[in-house]
Order: sequence, then structure tokens, then C-alpha cells
Amino acid sequence: MGDRLLAEIITPDVIFIAPDAPASLGLDIMRRRGISCLVVAEAGKPVGIVTERNVLWAAAHTGGDFAQRPISELMSAPVVTVGEEASLVEAYHLLAQKRLRHLVMVDEAGTAKGVLTQSDLIERLGYDSLAEIKRVSEIMTREVVAVDGNITVREAVTRMADRSISCLIVARDGRPAGIITERDVVRLLSESPHLGRLRLYDIMSCPVVCVEADRPVFEAALVMRKRRMRRLVVVDDDLRVMGLVTQSDIVRGLESKYVRTLKSALAEKDEALRVVGKSLVEKTMFLDNLLRCAELGIAAVDETWRVTYVNPAAEQIFGVRAGDAAGRDLRELHVRHGVTLARLGEGLAAVTPTHSHDFTFSLNRDDAPRLYAGRVSGIYDKEGAPSGYVLMARDETERRQAEDALARLTRNLENLVVERTRDMDHKARELEEANQRLRGMDEIKSAFLSSVSHELRTPLTSLLGFSKLISRDFSRHFAPLVGEDPVLAKRAARIEDNLRVLSHEGERLARLLNDFLDLSRIESGRMQWRDRETCLTDVVQNAVAAVAGLFSGRPEIDLETRLPETSPVVLADPDRLEQVLINLLGNAAKFTALGAVTVTVSEPRPGTARVAVVDTGPGIAPADRELIFDKFRQVRLDPEGSAPSKGTGLGLAICREIVQHYGGHIWVEPAPARGAAFVFELPTTTGGVACQPPAPPRPRDRDKPLVLVVDDDPAVSSFLIQFLEGEGYRVAAAHDGASALSAAERLRPQAITMDMAMPGMDGRAAIEALRRDPALAHIPVIVITGHDAPPPGSADAVLHKPLDPTRLLAAIEGLLAEQG
Repeated sequence: MGDRLLAEIITPDVIFIAPDAPASLGLDIMRRRGISCLVVAEAGKPVGIVTERNVLWAAAHTGGDFAQRPISELMSAPVVTVGEEASLVEAYHLLAQKRLRHLVMVDEAGTAKGVLTQSDLIERLGYDSLAEIKRVSEIMTREVVAVDGNITVREAVTRMADRSISCLIVARDGRPAGIITERDVVRLLSESPHLGRLRLYDIMSCPVVCVEADRPVFEAALVMRKRRMRRLVVVDDDLRVMGLVTQSDIVRGLESKYVRTLKSALAEKDEALRVVGKSLVEKTMFLDNLLRCAELGIAAVDETWRVTYVNPAAEQIFGVRAGDAAGRDLRELHVRHGVTLARLGEGLAAVTPTHSHDFTFSLNRDDAPRLYAGRVSGIYDKEGAPSGYVLMARDETERRQAEDALARLTRNLENLVVERTRDMDHKARELEEANQRLRGMDEIKSAFLSSVSHELRTPLTSLLGFSKLISRDFSRHFAPLVGEDPVLAKRAARIEDNLRVLSHEGERLARLLNDFLDLSRIESGRMQWRDRETCLTDVVQNAVAAVAGLFSGRPEIDLETRLPETSPVVLADPDRLEQVLINLLGNAAKFTALGAVTVTVSEPRPGTARVAVVDTGPGIAPADRELIFDKFRQVRLDPEGSAPSKGTGLGLAICREIVQHYGGHIWVEPAPARGAAFVFELPTTTGGVACQPPAPPRPRDRDKPLVLVVDDDPAVSSFLIQFLEGEGYRVAAAHDGASALSAAERLRPQAITMDMAMPGMDGRAAIEALRRDPALAHIPVIVITGHDAPPPGSADAVLHKPLDPTRLLAAIEGLLAEQG
């Protein structure tokens, strides 16, 4: 900041007054404009300056008619001036050295162009410059004149003038009660030059603006600027006067720093000049060496066409020594080499300040012609007048020979490319024929899969139907006949288990066949698409309802939907879109052990709808995020990470085929917190009817008893849930001991059914943990086990598999009755 010129920062607003103008006019101008000085000038050139200190001295030492005297009798002369080219730090040094508060800036003609005050100086140097001065106590004036408020104003003015101070402090018990400054005196004299018999109490400024001695100087400067003051009274903790801090004190406090800055700046300039001079010499030597070592021939002539410089490369090219060529006429050398003067003139005439003339020429060297490329450029002075020319010549013989060889090689390569292209065309035809055969084989494969799927689904449907009928009839009519016979009971249990396995595996085989059939139809183009304008919120609602059973028995996982107020409309088959969502939700349920699965619908940009299924499962590695959409590709593990996940590996491939059929895109990305987010986008229609999101489901009936079913077998868990819900109970489910403890602590069920053999924490450990928790120890636990090992003694009831629903119901009702 200190290196800026005064002309750039001082506002050219100088208030002049003529030397013969009355002092009263100057007082009135200073009072009205609120300024501390006037420049006395003749024809714009300063001859003196009138400050508030001058007015104070005149009021004290001249008669009461001083206001009618010419201003020249009050002014200080000569005026200390500074040029426009001076820097701010130089102006500061001048102010500090001469102990001035004002500095007049003049131009080269000596005309006043501005006034620099101490206030301007502090503000322009920046308050951060005061950071080097720590506290007010370091720079304050400790000699303060304190007076009684009963003395007259004339007496006060005399004291201020005699002691050459800018203010008096009116004190009571050592504490400031008021202050009178030079500006107060100027204002008073402009109104009443004779002062009268006024006392200080009548005119003093109060209350007094004070500052503590330990305050930072920059804070005091900011207070002065804000209050438009040039001084502050310094007080101690008891508000007793310690001194005075003025703008002059601040400027003197800056002196050491900016004197060092100025000296450093001058030293830097000298060093910079020395470095520039040294650099110029080095660059001259470097340029001379560069020109001497250059392979490019360089010659220069002046405006009279006299040779002024020839480098060694040019000597070799033209066969002439630099000493012989120096000072010779350029035309003479050209005539010597057989170049006509007309050609020389045409070349030089083509040179302009923005254009060079390029040409080629040949010379015989060692009985062999050499080809050269030349360029002539003009040399121009600051006014743009031509002062000479520069010729640069380069031997192009080897390059031209290389270009000729390259041209021959290019022609050979072109011929080779033509031959290879014919071979490639032949290979392409063979490849196309192979592709045709592959497509035919793929169609045969698709037709085979379709045929096999159809042929298998009919008997599979019968097998599934009869297995369910047999299971129901056996459970109703034969299982109760077992009685207490353990052998028959064991055989009955095995029959029921076999029937359940048959039903479960049959259903899994049906899903596998359906996936194969759907993929075969899509790939062969035989899929039936029943497209219509469809609200995505309706599709989401139907899909969520279809998979609700996967989540109803797992309270540790929440199924959430976030739907917009107005649903996007797409042109698609709603059944196929539901198939996509059901696949994604099924995968999310399979791989999420705890947390939530969230479905969102949005419109990220006009004309595009986005659906995202976000889970809190283990996530997908970046390398696998594209592979999982391939057919028969499975890359993730089950929630426990102990075995490959079950399935065909066709679900996501079918999802991609359906989404791409409708011009969309599907991908997977990391979820914001943990897990994976499967996202697909579809184009929306322009004229569809706005759809409203589905109404939220009604809350569950909280008055019914809640039973927590704990079993790692999904089939058993599903049976218990359906049976108990059919009997009027609310049901929650957990798949191992750890999730059972978490669900019990969160849901506080009225009863718990507990399986014994489970991965991780088994049933025995879970019951012991429940009994150790005072808040959960009272919950009755019913052990359901298929093993002969004795259950824990802390169980409230024990039921063996195969499970008798009636006995289960009776056990639950009895335990709930005991609990009240």
C-alpha cells in the first residue's frame, strides 16, 4: 500500500483562499466544511497554509479584530509541498520528519492538486499497519494540561497557544469531565471573534471519548475515524487521566516502520538496477553465443542496406567472412551470387511490420547443389520507422530428401493398406457369416429354453399343487394320530419336512423357469409388451405391497417409500416395471440385515423419471457394479458373508433388458451412508395425467398382543407369522439371537418363540441374555425345537417340531394369562 503514488489516492478537492481575503471568511469556510486547513493560493499556486493552530495563535496574541485582518497575516509560509510522483510512504516520511499535520501536493507546474492530512495517511496506510505498535500506552503523550472549567475561554486559548497544544482537558478529581480543542475554538471564533467572558463549562465538549492505556492502537485509530476525532483521552482502570493519544502520536509511532520500509524500497531499487544491468550484460553475451552457435544463418543490414552482422553459419552458407561482409552494400553481395536486383527489391518490398517474406534458393557446395529456405523480416524503431532487415537462412537439403523418402514410403504404405483392406473385407465377410450362424444358434437356444420351460412348468404346477394338498391333509388327518409314539412322531415330522422341502424347492424351480422364460422371450423378441401411460407411484405401491411379506417378519428392517406430490408418467407395461421393482426389492431384502430399504421416485431433469432402491446392506465393490447385470453373474455374499448367495443370476439381467427396452438406463452406485443404491431412469410422456402418490398405510393395531418369532428358517418363520396373525396377534420376526435381543429391547413383545439352532448367537445364549436384562427378564419365552437336547431351564414352555399350532396357541394364551 505504501508504494502507491499520491496522485492515485488523493482526491483532487483543494479549497483555496486568496491572501487578501479576511480571516473571518476563512474561519467560516473551515467551520462549514469541517476541515482543518485552508490553502492560501495565487493563480492556483500555494503561497501559504492556514491551520487551526494558526487561528488559535492569532486569537491569543492579536487583538479582537484579528478576524477582519487579511488571511495572509495568519498563514504559515512557505508551504511544504510534495510532487504527484511521490509515493505514500515518502509523503509519510516528510510529514514525520517536519512534524507536520498537512502536506500540499502539487503538479509539475506547481499548482496545488490536493492536501494529505494525518487522517488520510493513517487510513491509506491501512489500520493493519498499526499491528506493529502493540498498545496505546506505547505512543501516547503523557504530559496533559488539565484545567478548571471555571476559567474563561480567552484564558484557555492563551494557554493552548503559549504551550502549542491542541486541546485542554477539564478534569474533576483527576477524571475527564470535558475537553476543548482547536476545532472548538475555530467554531467559536467564527461565531463570536471577541470570545466574551465565556467559561470552559459553557463551550467544552462532553462527555469525553476515552480509551484505556492497554487497548491496541488500531482500535483507538478506528474509534477516531468513527467519531471523526483527532485525539482520545487515555485513562486507567479508575478512569483517571493518564495521557492523550492523537493522530500525530500514531503517525510518529509508525515512523520507525515506514522509514525502514522507505530505505528498504530504495535499496531494493538500487539492487534491482544492478541486477538489471548485470542481466543485460549476461543476456547480451548469451545472445551473442546463441547466434554464433546457431545452425541458422543470420545476417543483418541497416536502413542503407549496409551489412552490420553475419554469424558463422551465414558465413558458411554464403561463402563470405563476416569481416569482409561488414559495411558492404547488400546489393553488391547479391549481384556477386547472381541474384538480380529486381528480385532483391521485390523481396524487400514484401516486408511489412506484420509480415515477413519467405523464399527458397539453391547454392552449389562441394560440387553438389544445396537447397536453402530463407526469411527476411524488418527491423523497426519505436515510431514504427524501418531501420534495417534481418535475413535467416536454413539448409533444407536433408529435410527435402527426407520428405521425398517419406513420400515414397507413404505411397508404398498406401499400396499395402489397399491390399490389407481387401484382406480385411474378406475377413469381415467371414466374420459376418459366423455372426449369422451364432445368431441362428442363439435363436435355437432361445427356442429350446422356451420349449423346455413350457414343458416343465405344466408338471411342476401339478407337483406343487399336490404337495400342498398332501401337506394339508396329512397335517389335519394323519399327524394327530401319532399320539405319544416317538417313532411315529419322528416319521410324521420327517414327512412334513419333506413335504415342505418339496413345496419350497418346487417354488424355487418355478421361479428359475420363469426367469429363463422371460429372458428367452426378451432376447428372441417374443415378449408381449402391454404398454400404456403408467403412473410410477402406482407401480411402486403395487411392488411394495407384493414384497411386504419379506419385510413383515423382519422388524429390524424398515421398508420406506418417498414419493413426490405429483407422480411422473411413463409409457410402459406396468407389469414389467413391477417385475423390475420386485427384483430390486427382493435383492435388497435378501442382503440387508439391519436398517432400511427405501424406494424414491423423482424427476432429476425435465423429461426423465428416476426410481432408486437404496438399502443398508454390505454394498457392492466398484469392480462388480457393472458385472452384476450380466446373465448368471453373482458377486455378493449373503448377509453373514459365509456362503454364495442363492439364485439364478438372471434377475438383474432381466431388469436391464426391460429398462433398456423403454429407452432407459439402470446402474448401481454406493448409498449415501452404507449399502447400495440401484437406480433406473425412464423417459416420461409429455401429455400424461398427473398422478398422486398412494395414501400411507394405516398404522397397526397396537392393542393386540405382540409375539416375537425367532427362527433362522424362512419357511418356519413364515408359517408362524401367518398362523399367529390369523389368530389375532401382532407378530415381529428375528432371524438369530442377536437380532432377537435388539428387537426385544426395541419392541418389548408380550411373548417370544425361540428356535434353538441358529447361526451366530443360538437360542440358548439368547434366552440367557434376556434373563440377565432386568427390563426383558419378565417376557415369557416358548422354545420351539426339533432337537432332542434338553432346552434351557429358564424357558417358560417347550414345543417340539413338527409344531402343533393348537398347542402353540394354548401355550401362548396360558403364559399371557399368567402375566395378567
